[in-house]
Amino acid sequence: MQRGRVLRRWFAGIIGRIRNAGGGLFGKALLLEAGAAIIFFGSLSTHQELARHGPLALSELRSLGYQTPTGSDPVRVYPAKTGTSFTSAHAGGWHPGVISLREDPTGSSGPEIYLRHELMHEVSSRTCAGKLPLWAEEAAAIAFSGKLKGQSITGPPTESEIDHLREKARVGAGLDAASYSALSKLVSASGWPSEPCAVSKEIERLVSANTADPGFSYILISLLSGQLLDAKGDLKTRHPPGSLLKIPYVASLQEASNEAVGEELSASDTTRLLNRKSSFSSDQFRLLSSIVKDAPLARNIAPQEVADKNEHFWRQYLGERDREGNFPFEANLQELALVLRASLLFQPARFRGLSGNGFTPGSTLYNEPEHNKAILKSLHAMCKTGTVSDERGNPLVGHLMVAWPQEDPLFLAVFRSSGSNGASSIRRASEVLQGWSSRYTPAYGQVPVRLLSLTPRSSWEIQDECPSVEREEAGGRRVRFSTCGRFKIISSARGSRTERIVSGLLQSFPDGNAVILRTDPETYADAVLSSEAQDLQGEARKALRAAIVWNGVHGSRRHPETMSLCDSTHCMVFQGQASDKAEKPRIKTELPLLELLDGLARQKKLDWLPFSEGGVERWERQIPSGELKRLVDEPSVLDLRRERTRNGEIAVHLMYPESEERIPCEVFRAKLKLPSCPESIQSDTANSTWIFQGIGKGHGQGLSVEKARTLAKSGYSASAILKDAYK
Repeated sequence: MQRGRVLRRWFAGIIGRIRNAGGGLFGKALLLEAGAAIIFFGSLSTHQELARHGPLALSELRSLGYQTPTGSDPVRVYPAKTGTSFTSAHAGGWHPGVISLREDPTGSSGPEIYLRHELMHEVSSRTCAGKLPLWAEEAAAIAFSGKLKGQSITGPPTESEIDHLREKARVGAGLDAASYSALSKLVSASGWPSEPCAVSKEIERLVSANTADPGFSYILISLLSGQLLDAKGDLKTRHPPGSLLKIPYVASLQEASNEAVGEELSASDTTRLLNRKSSFSSDQFRLLSSIVKDAPLARNIAPQEVADKNEHFWRQYLGERDREGNFPFEANLQELALVLRASLLFQPARFRGLSGNGFTPGSTLYNEPEHNKAILKSLHAMCKTGTVSDERGNPLVGHLMVAWPQEDPLFLAVFRSSGSNGASSIRRASEVLQGWSSRYTPAYGQVPVRLLSLTPRSSWEIQDECPSVEREEAGGRRVRFSTCGRFKIISSARGSRTERIVSGLLQSFPDGNAVILRTDPETYADAVLSSEAQDLQGEARKALRAAIVWNGVHGSRRHPETMSLCDSTHCMVFQGQASDKAEKPRIKTELPLLELLDGLARQKKLDWLPFSEGGVERWERQIPSGELKRLVDEPSVLDLRRERTRNGEIAVHLMYPESEERIPCEVFRAKLKLPSCPESIQSDTANSTWIFQGIGKGHGQGLSVEKARTLAKSGYSASAILKDAYK
């Protein structure tokens, strides 16, 4: 009774064989049964039981309300022979308008039972227009065929049998022997409604019990750090990604024309992409997709084994089913976003052609409404769609990947819709993208910061938190990224945090000394707040966070030689995340505060917004003359003099035997590790000691953390605190 998975090409082949066997046979069937709703071919045309039961079955189906075949639109029934996908385990097969039937099926049921089964598939197709899930249509066919009346069902299905059936239903796969048997037991015990397109609620509850409907879900991550920026809906349920799997496939090609591959991806051209399989590296694919645990497709495959695989095997790497109808690669939204992130970072030039998706004829988004695609053009976005359909072609889940800007991608979004194809997801995604367009822009997309800038490079090492990849850029710089976005840094430098976690891309210069972390502003702000003002709360914390983010995204000019910030008090203290610290829910910086700071900075012509701990507590530090010489790296220091310039900045003059040096007070106090720029500098010649005295902590300019705390307690808003600090 199994319907099996009889493919379109098999039916085309059987018709071709009949025609080749002699036009007379084909013509005879048409001549003898012209006007019949069922036309039998070959040996079936003389089968009396089929000739009698077929019309009776159609009459019964019409009385139930089904749309049945007619003389002007008949169903054709061909004799089936085992071979290819139609094996001895199959008694019948169906495709719209065509039934294949074995004249001598094994078992106790005659061919008329299997004919009734396949006729239910035919009328369900005509009446329900594909609205029924595959398993439900199969249940209706089981019930109508009458086979269960002559069978003795031995008890209900076990839980493991139901789980297996449930899994087939979840991915829209045709039923195998085990799932067919389980469904037959359920239909035998519970029955099936006779009304057209109806579903047994009791069986549906069992089959769909653990099937989560994702509705419309999405995730937005930083392409640099992999950190979550925004999300909605179901992020945990795993689904097949469909053609989005072509992204890591293309990233795993050792050789490919970037322009050609861009066109093939935009059109989701499976045939042309499969022609590139000789350049495919399974090791690279496994690395890029390693964030997805236990995915059969990501297993290690020996080169000689790959060479022996057929086209069906390769299609799995492009998001299609395996021979059993399952998907060997499934991921939840966060996992999928990280796999796509790793692929885009590994081969950035290879995917730039995806910016033409929607605007190039033949691309998967080309036929979507122009008003929905306008946001893609304004973002300079790269797009890829992916659709997972059941074996009948009805969409189960659609995906849409959007990464922007194409020139240097900083943001990556993945949208998921149930019951629709990937291209149609743009209709709802466009509204979300429009909302993100002002918040997640290149101007506020990244912070470059030099790591452990005050310690020797030999005193710390970078360790992988998950598999990492390194690639070379122009100028000899090397970029390293991990599949999860994180790295662990182990430091032996005195006074440095022993272990820290950083998230982002690591950029190394040819000399091997400077290492620049490119991360997202929110991750940077989290770490700086943890170092500078961990206990700050409320409006004061919002204000300081906005100042940190503003400085971070404008700080590439702070140190021109590396185009980055430093991670010390001279810029802002950045120590990453403590390795034993649980990650807290992300708090977003408020966009109106950043816009306010943009205006204040323009008015005051500032490219840096200073802040400090501040406070009114007095402090004193005594440093021996020998220690001072070591700290400033000079053999002899005759005198120190403090100077306040006309614009309010403070400098320190160092007098040497034959010269004088003037350095910013911030640099001076960082070398001596003073709490703030000293208010006074005195020399105790009797004890060969320098005495430094000051008030509060920090540089004494801009936003004072302690004052912000006081203002917040007095009812000041974050914007009022910022205006007070930078007015």
